[in-house]
Amino acid sequence: MPKLKKPININITYQPSERQYEVWKNLQPECPNCGGTIVQTEIGKDRTGNPMYKPRCSCCGLSDIPQLILCGGAAGGGKSHLMSAWLISSCIRFPNIRMAVARKTLKSLKGSTINTIMGLLREWGLVEEENYHINNLEGYITFWNGSRIIFLEMTDIPSDPDFNRFGSMEITGAAIDEVSEISEKAVEVLFSRIRYNLENSFKVAKCVMSTNPCLGWVRDRFVQDEEGNPVMCAENERYIPFSVYDNPNPAFRATYLAALNKLRDESAKQRLLYGNWSWVDSNKMAAYWNFDGAKHLITGLREKVYSPLNPIISGWDFNVAPYMSELEFQFNYDKKEIYILEETLGKPENKENNTPCLARKVRNKHTTNQHLGGIIITGDPSGAARSTQTEEGVNNYTIIVDNMKNNVLRPRIKLLQKQPPQATRLEFVNAILNGFNGWKVMIDMRCRKLTEDMVYQQKNSDGTKVKKKVLNPKTGGKEEKYGHLSDILDYVLVLFLNDEWRRFQNQKTTIETYTAPVYNTFEY
Repeated sequence: MPKLKKPININITYQPSERQYEVWKNLQPECPNCGGTIVQTEIGKDRTGNPMYKPRCSCCGLSDIPQLILCGGAAGGGKSHLMSAWLISSCIRFPNIRMAVARKTLKSLKGSTINTIMGLLREWGLVEEENYHINNLEGYITFWNGSRIIFLEMTDIPSDPDFNRFGSMEITGAAIDEVSEISEKAVEVLFSRIRYNLENSFKVAKCVMSTNPCLGWVRDRFVQDEEGNPVMCAENERYIPFSVYDNPNPAFRATYLAALNKLRDESAKQRLLYGNWSWVDSNKMAAYWNFDGAKHLITGLREKVYSPLNPIISGWDFNVAPYMSELEFQFNYDKKEIYILEETLGKPENKENNTPCLARKVRNKHTTNQHLGGIIITGDPSGAARSTQTEEGVNNYTIIVDNMKNNVLRPRIKLLQKQPPQATRLEFVNAILNGFNGWKVMIDMRCRKLTEDMVYQQKNSDGTKVKKKVLNPKTGGKEEKYGHLSDILDYVLVLFLNDEWRRFQNQKTTIETYTAPVYNTFEY
């Protein structure tokens, strides 16, 4: 590597928009509120007597110093350009720092953010092999003052659930592009590595992330809670929304807006043009290829259609990881409308991923809401099998009834006798989603995990669901990430639209006709 030298003339032309400047201020070592100096203040002792510190501004006293910042929203807002400008300018400003730029795979990183970084280096008058050196083999850019931009791949690897490949790596700051493709644990592990030379640079750890509206942990943590309400970000965390109008390049805005306005898919337009996090894409390659967020997801459906005088159909899935699931329906047979009102998750962290606990949770909710129409308990027929750990006549469904039974709710069990063929039931559910025989499916927007299933559940070449177990980076265990709530949907539609199920099968010529007798012997 040739000896690098400081450039004589750097022509930094970056002129951020108002929204970009908001992020920029939060990424600097100075207080974003007043520009004052950030200092570490001792706030007490831990249990072993060691001092604990918290950053604050020495001028205005601000202690909620931004450290983990999400730039989210519509496409084309200049998020990647902003991150690239911050990485380069930080390396120019501070000698001997290590800045990381990351994405799920190095291939996608090299095809996106790194291209933006290289373009900015040229635009600002920096010359390769004179002011900086690129090591493509090991993946980094070295500047004349010893500072580096390191390229990182952050995909989850089953053999490395704890991201030990990061090892003892120490960095000064990080930028993560398309963070929705990356697990929450990967982000937290990388953030824990931000500790190198902070005292001479940013004073505190700084990590900026970007993504378009998406499903999953990013939305849950930074944007919307399970009810669809805005999230109050945790201390030292920020969400800053972007739209295409925040891009400072007027020529780009005009061209990009023209392209986005031509989108026929309303969901894609809402997400990419308007930055709407409540809309989701359809996925024609998914198991539920006829699901369409613009068509099936309804804001506030529960408040609009729920009747306390009509029965609730309560469907159950008994997997304990990543959670136990309950999904609630009401049917309007006169209008041929299916209302999917609410999902309830029994999460392990709350010790609710067991049948008695989740049943009591559902019972208490409906008792409080004074539901008078009764509850029908249903789901996977295999849940009626007796366990060796229970007495004869006791199974998941009888446990639900025992824990939910009172004079108001009056729970009763109604099950399929056996599981319908999976490929056929998928075709049937997709037919119903597409309006088979005049039926209409309506899903409350707050059924977030069901929505993830509908978009991301994959199918095998034989038409069945992919049931491959994947690594959960949080727990280190393997589990089926998708398919739990959608399985409930399958069973409920086959059982409670039994006439349509028979009619659909009679139209098929390549499959064996299968009827769905009701298993309904459990009475209280």
